Amino acid sequence: MKQGVLRELMRSSKAPGAQGWRRGVLPLLVGVALLGTDAMNSEVKAEALSPETAARIDAIIANRMEAAPFPGLAIAIERKGEVVYAKGFGKADLEQDVPVTVDTVFPIGSITKSFTGLALAQLVVDGKVSIEETAGHYLPDLPEPARSVKVRNLLNHTGGLVNYTDLPEFPYNARKEFTREEMVGYFASKPLMFKPGTAWSYSNSGTYLIGLIIEKVSGVTYDEYIRTHILEPFGMSKSLYSDWTRLVPNRAHGYKKGKNGWQNALQYDPTVPFSAGAIMSTVGDLLKYRRGVFASDKTSQAVRDVILKHDKLADGTEIMYTLGCLGETRFEGHRKIAHAGDIYGFSANYAYYPDDDLVIVITTNNQGGAFPPLSVEQKIAREMLGVPQPVVKSLPVSADFAASVSGDYYFAPYRFGPEVHGFSFKDGQLYLNFGGTKSGGPALPLLYQGAGRFVSVVDDEHNVVFKPGKRGKPATLTMQYYGGTFSAQQMSAK
Repeated sequence: MKQGVLRELMRSSKAPGAQGWRRGVLPLLVGVALLGTDAMNSEVKAEALSPETAARIDAIIANRMEAAPFPGLAIAIERKGEVVYAKGFGKADLEQDVPVTVDTVFPIGSITKSFTGLALAQLVVDGKVSIEETAGHYLPDLPEPARSVKVRNLLNHTGGLVNYTDLPEFPYNARKEFTREEMVGYFASKPLMFKPGTAWSYSNSGTYLIGLIIEKVSGVTYDEYIRTHILEPFGMSKSLYSDWTRLVPNRAHGYKKGKNGWQNALQYDPTVPFSAGAIMSTVGDLLKYRRGVFASDKTSQAVRDVILKHDKLADGTEIMYTLGCLGETRFEGHRKIAHAGDIYGFSANYAYYPDDDLVIVITTNNQGGAFPPLSVEQKIAREMLGVPQPVVKSLPVSADFAASVSGDYYFAPYRFGPEVHGFSFKDGQLYLNFGGTKSGGPALPLLYQGAGRFVSVVDDEHNVVFKPGKRGKPATLTMQYYGGTFSAQQMSAK
């Protein structure tokens, strides 16, 4: 998933928010031309929802396409084994005026991590890997401290490894080829951020090492293993490991918003994201992926047990991120298994509601929109689950309340991006400062909903609930951010 929120915020003057493979800033709202296409291939044949529901979903996408904005978007919804909605919207190629269809191939960023988790689980069940062994057991040349981190901690982001895409020295926008050794050199010998198993911090570095372990144990490249053990068995004929030299039919072009409009995104070396984010796919193939994992004999129950296992932190907190590199949470009371992705001009979201037998997959070709595809998915999920859409208010904020909750907050034991976020009050408006009130980055305006709850002015799926401190105690908050719930405590003034 996208990392480096603070660095991206300071690089941009746009409004911030959560992203996928390398998390970054959210650009200011701007318009985009919208074109819906109902083109179906032989493998994805949508059966109509009620006209009213389909029209509401169309309207949600039209609104979100314009607001984010997304040049192009593909979506597929499967319920009880039936594809009930599948469409392409906007443009896969702005220069050649090529529309998106359900066959359009998009990089899916960190959704790749769940493929990596599944591959590792297969090797665990086959007795070839133990999650209790250290990374160095399988990668003897790996330096400390990374070599002493256990495989299970690499899988669920509890290893304490620094995230290589967050490092100031990492050449994120370099147009060059990298070796695996160069990539590992950016993070493996850096001091750990915390003792493994004591906290959770999203990191591409751990999943990168899992990819190397898969190669070492299987004797084939990560690309080859994923193709022969996941893509081919599941019938995912339109999915592949990223390769810019290969001719890929229906490939989308990636974009990002610049000062003068859309710009072509970087064509990155796939060795940079590797097992943390290098797979490309279509919405139809992502439905096949879900079936292959959860509704097929291609995946054994033993493997499913591994990928759905939750560990606990040292303090007893259950980790929402499973050993299969999947986020398992609840949305509006419904159990949800999901992962988001964002990488160099593309963003995507994969969501499975197992108790409702509902799958929603979205792929887009914008990097750093005003909100991620996750926010679009959640609005569509409400329509599919019969949950009312949120009503956004803009209530006045009392100066006393704002003063009691303003300041910097430390996020623990979960963190997603910077450890510290700040909240400041100015001209009757509360603002979120990613990285803290003194970070120097732009501030995101928040709208007050009452009862201590605020939502982002650009994304009402991103909300913060404050609980003011009593008798001199610090305030606390919970933040619904990128599909997870994060808690924080107000820091003492310095």
